[in-house]
Amino acid sequence: MTEFLRDSGYDDSNDVCVLTDGALDLAGVAADLPFNTEWVLDWAHIGRMLRYADQAVAPLAYAQLTVNGSAFELWDLFVRFRNLVWTGDAAGWQGLAKKLHRLLDLREKRDPDSSCQVRQARRKLLDVVTYLQANRDSLIDYRTRQRAGRRISTGFVESSINRIIGRRMCKGQHMRWSRVGAHNIVQVRVALLNQELLDLSKHQFPWIGERRVSWPWQSTSRAF
Repeated sequence: MTEFLRDSGYDDSNDVCVLTDGALDLAGVAADLPFNTEWVLDWAHIGRMLRYADQAVAPLAYAQLTVNGSAFELWDLFVRFRNLVWTGDAAGWQGLAKKLHRLLDLREKRDPDSSCQVRQARRKLLDVVTYLQANRDSLIDYRTRQRAGRRISTGFVESSINRIIGRRMCKGQHMRWSRVGAHNIVQVRVALLNQELLDLSKHQFPWIGERRVSWPWQSTSRAF
């Protein structure tokens, strides 16, 4: 990893941002790097857990549970909780998490028939809160970071990996690439995604640029 970062232009004066899902083994790798590292919890993982909690709370949304509450009190409070996580307000979202648990208790008492849904919502909310508290030191103001044009998620990396590897290399397939074939295909796909395929091809085929042929994905024919 150190060699890769140095080849990429990093030196001892650079700070390295590590986007992580909270895995401790990655923390050990980051700690051993000869650079100042910033540890940031990947928003993709937070967002996924918030979405699960959202789906569990949504069926229970319509209900005024306290005197000054709105008609969608539980839902409104969850939206505020999610926004405070997004802006990195740790004290704020922890306080709202406690209020959400109290509102879920009230919802269950008002409507005993919804007990199963309440338990599911409580479990999903507890999963989110436990995950956030376990990684509290790596939570940041994601809104400000995104507005500054900085990465808050590794979702684009996972998407690129899916595009590079493709379905043929997934588990449980009847037909798969051989190791050599997969390696060669990956090299081509990486070059294509990096827009380097044409330049690399010119080294192998000097006649490129003299014949009028088009790549399969190009709509018009042009010399290459």
